[in-house]
Amino acid sequence: MESYLKLDRQLCFKFYKISRSITRAYKTLLDRLDLTYPQYLAMLVMWEYEELSFSDISKKLDLKTGTLSPMLKKLEKMDLIEKTASNIDCRQIMIGITNKGLDLKIKAKDIPLEILKKTGITIDELKKIEKDLEIIQEKLDGNEELKK
Repeated sequence: MESYLKLDRQLCFKFYKISRSITRAYKTLLDRLDLTYPQYLAMLVMWEYEELSFSDISKKLDLKTGTLSPMLKKLEKMDLIEKTASNIDCRQIMIGITNKGLDLKIKAKDIPLEILKKTGITIDELKKIEKDLEIIQEKLDGNEELKK
């Protein structure tokens, strides 16, 4: 077998392993907030914008309706967000953060630094990694072959 066909040489597998490791690292921190990792990502969007349309949240999280709807319903049951009809277009659903959701932001404020500590990397190393990942994403997103 050619060496480039080995599992550990696959870029996708490296990202898969890293993704699983990151999710595990977040789990203990998010358990304290009673959030799953995907719910945490949704709450990050809500903490940043406080109110967005359903479609904007879907775009920001890169999630389809079938995945996002049940997650937002769960967050609504937890009283972290609320759904309303848009004042501009009643067909559009707006998602707003509740006071309980804002209170949770205070409890979550140290999570990014705790994760950084768990990785053992510095802020400068993180910035370089982020740039490298953005380059990879831009190249993949710009690849016409992948859009077919």
